[in-house]
Amino acid sequence: MSFKQPTTPRQLTQARPVPYNSRVEQMPADEADTIAKIGEMMVGMADTVRKEHGHAMRATHAKATGFLTGELVVPADLPAELAQGMFARPGRYDVLVRYSQGPSNPVSDKASGQRGMALKVLGVEGPHVAGSRETTTQDWVLAPDPAFISATAKGFLLNFKLGASNTPGLLEPVIVGASYAARGVEAALEAVGLENGTLKLLGREPLHPVSHPYYSQAPSRYGDYIAKVAVFPSAETLEALGNPHVDTSQDNDAFRTAMVAFFARHGAAFDLRVQLCTNLESMPVEDASVQWPEDQSPYRTVARLILPPQDAFSDAHFAYFEQRISFNPIHALEEHRPLGGVQRARMQAYLHTQDFRQRANGATPAEPSSLAEVPA
Repeated sequence: MSFKQPTTPRQLTQARPVPYNSRVEQMPADEADTIAKIGEMMVGMADTVRKEHGHAMRATHAKATGFLTGELVVPADLPAELAQGMFARPGRYDVLVRYSQGPSNPVSDKASGQRGMALKVLGVEGPHVAGSRETTTQDWVLAPDPAFISATAKGFLLNFKLGASNTPGLLEPVIVGASYAARGVEAALEAVGLENGTLKLLGREPLHPVSHPYYSQAPSRYGDYIAKVAVFPSAETLEALGNPHVDTSQDNDAFRTAMVAFFARHGAAFDLRVQLCTNLESMPVEDASVQWPEDQSPYRTVARLILPPQDAFSDAHFAYFEQRISFNPIHALEEHRPLGGVQRARMQAYLHTQDFRQRANGATPAEPSSLAEVPA
């Protein structure tokens, strides 16, 4: 399988975006209980890893592959429907970026499965979502697939019960073997135009972390509207990268090695794009497993993410990002409120795992307002 650069989206859409109102969310009566169980399960996973490694890590995406700092630049010429929330005015923001692998334990990169890209935008002004512990940041937690593996919070819980909650107790050769097997089956499916979300979680082609898009998967409020968010690498970044394949056969930290080598020589630029909801039937809020059709509403650029050349895995950043920083959709402006059951589950469950991780490690949470406060 080879990576293809995403096509440039159309600049205008014919359909009008759906106005946001609180009624677009429909919470099941037992959702609080479901979310509590997800939180308990994720903390249990983190505790299993803590006992094995002697310190607590994130309950998912435990293994970091890069820590970057940069800026997010909002242009001055956005049309009204895109000039919303933190994108309403032109300007620039400092940004922290964490790249990671998906499992709850830091296994070898030979197990090339799910991965993530988390953004923390600093110095963001305005009322934040109730329950946010940060008041000057905007977090976006992204993954390589346009839709989530589960539709709802209940599906999220079931997915953990059937698979993810068992991985901390598995031997690494078993995880690596399962990844290779899943990668082979998924490649065969893609060869005939099919794909499987579960197989992608377990095993995907080992491509460089900066080489492909990352998606919010589930929607958020977008000022007056509703949208999904994604980050796409620029053509210049892909050209500098060249062949995106990463050889994981000899290096257990191959993705980290690749990130350090790339950013030692190059910077990277990305388009931050949003996909506005134009039809609540084909673009549901409460079903995160549905990929919103881009022929009805393409992803449109609202900002440029710029990451200059730097040490992508410095000791200072490792200590700061891994101990004191948390990335959580709940760290959001009210105008970018996460929407739907999967988002509501993420917000609360991540708070539980943050508390466990930082309490176990004796770490104090940090909320920088600019890069001047981030250790170099």
